[in-house]
Amino acid sequence: MIQSLGRGMQALFFLSKRKSAGVTQVAEELGVNKSTAFRILDTLISFNVVTQDSNTSKYKLGPGILRLSDQLLKNLDVISTAKPYMTSLVESVGESSHLCMLSNDSAVVIEQIMADSPLAVNAKVGNAEPIYCSSVGKCLLAFCEEDKRESILARIDFKPYTNKTITDPEKLRKELDEIVSRGYATDDGEMSEDIMCMAVPIYNHLGTVLYSVGISGPVNRIKSKADIVPRQLIEAAHKVSEQLGYEPEEGRQI
Repeated sequence: MIQSLGRGMQALFFLSKRKSAGVTQVAEELGVNKSTAFRILDTLISFNVVTQDSNTSKYKLGPGILRLSDQLLKNLDVISTAKPYMTSLVESVGESSHLCMLSNDSAVVIEQIMADSPLAVNAKVGNAEPIYCSSVGKCLLAFCEEDKRESILARIDFKPYTNKTITDPEKLRKELDEIVSRGYATDDGEMSEDIMCMAVPIYNHLGTVLYSVGISGPVNRIKSKADIVPRQLIEAAHKVSEQLGYEPEEGRQI
């Protein structure tokens, strides 16, 4: 762990438990001298997550914290909206489902419903899946605005997980276009030879794709359900998108 970052987080948690605190109190809590505590607090002030009272010189949490909590609440909203549909999907298909968001050029798992079946895939909440070879990642990338997609593609460090992993940017661009055309993404043994995944986009009220929801399971089992999984995934994502305020353009299928 980076020591200075850890101390900064400690300071934030300490301030979250009280109305305000002086630098001496913060220094004692962190086990550092006052000058070090000053530097930590000044850094947090520069990000607006801590403020200093001009009259008392004491420190308290700043409005920048609200930006973080606001994004968390948005994520929690999509989680609570999607969860019942994911549960129904898992019961219908018999495979695990996970909900992801785009973060730091990866697909980060923010919710999962495990299937009660042998060899069920466990995509742990908090895990970051590669954007170029996971179905949820390719789905998020495919439905990005073009300039954002190209920016992300330029930063990808293509690593082959299996002999099926796409490592050629041009081949990936072609697949992304195909994903948009058919409405869902697949990972047929690209991350793990034994696992197959399918994923579809979730739209918000602005028609933007910030999330994707997928189904994962053993390759043979998913392939045996290949005729129903995409349809049921799309139906579930459609319902979630509607709950988030999305209205498809006339003639457009979600």
